[in-house]
Amino acid sequence: MASKLDRLQKKGFKVNEAALSKIARGDQEPGGEYSEININDIEENPDNALYRELDTEEDIALLADDIRRAGLLHNLVVFPKTGVGGKYVLLSGERRLRALRLLVEQDKREQEEKQLPNRMSEWQKVQCKVVRNLTENEKVVYIDSANLQVRGGISNERVMRQAAARFVENLQKAPYNLSAAEAKKALKEVSPLNSRTIDKALSIQNDLNPDLRRLLDEEFLNRAECETYLRLTLEEQARAAAVFLKIAALDPRSHERRAIKDALTTAMLDVAVERRSMQERESVFAAALQNAQDAIGQAKTQENKAAAVDKDHNLFRPSCLPRPANCVKLQRQKILKLRSAVIRQRTAKQCRTRCRS
Repeated sequence: MASKLDRLQKKGFKVNEAALSKIARGDQEPGGEYSEININDIEENPDNALYRELDTEEDIALLADDIRRAGLLHNLVVFPKTGVGGKYVLLSGERRLRALRLLVEQDKREQEEKQLPNRMSEWQKVQCKVVRNLTENEKVVYIDSANLQVRGGISNERVMRQAAARFVENLQKAPYNLSAAEAKKALKEVSPLNSRTIDKALSIQNDLNPDLRRLLDEEFLNRAECETYLRLTLEEQARAAAVFLKIAALDPRSHERRAIKDALTTAMLDVAVERRSMQERESVFAAALQNAQDAIGQAKTQENKAAAVDKDHNLFRPSCLPRPANCVKLQRQKILKLRSAVIRQRTAKQCRTRCRS
């Protein structure tokens, strides 16, 4: 199956290696030497955690099969771990590193199953590019630029948004010192994101109320809704967020939770889009929040009643009743007793018959 990057390239997207090199180290590719390193001496980079969740175990297994068949086509890029000799931190190639670890594990399992001599896997040591003298900011920019480009776009909205915002923010720091416009242009050069998508992502990440953004990250709200909430003032966003948090706290299984959320979402859209005087806007906005608050109160009352019924049911349930797990055992014992009684009766009857004869 073609990768997402392959599909994008067929549509005209080109991997911009020159842009990646320029951003990764000012005007040139990070210098460094090549060295064979044991993968046990390479640590995953915490700054890459943002992208880690995008890769499933199946993805890593497929990549491992490709590496076993065709070899490691691209070297891992690492830098020496500060204060620890002989240890390295990964800068680029986490998916490949995880795939290599899987190959080593597979080889070890095969040796154990077939009782083969204990031999180091050919994937235990690999050729790596070791780069030095990068600032902490340069390391993060390198990670983001590689992921934003090589992955060919990111389908996860939260990961894409946070990665884009971090990339643009760091390019405005030393040693790059780009303007916001220049940083956005650089992001567009190393990824398939268009200007409109970039602007919306940065607006949500930088301008949306933190509680609303958290609800978006938790997928209680969606991106289109949050783009609408950006039209509200910061004060209105905060007031709306307080109510949405209360809705999110309701029982996820209840129909009321979804209905209240949908009603408030529609009302907020109306407030954000319709042109009204400030007084009319505040009146409509306040009424929408109050209606939601009233509905939340009613939903909580229903939840409390349901919880009380369950509690009473458990309280008055006869404690002498056997547990379901013991029912089968008791039933078997009863059957055995009945069977024994029948056998005794038959035996006694046979004895009386013999005595009479």
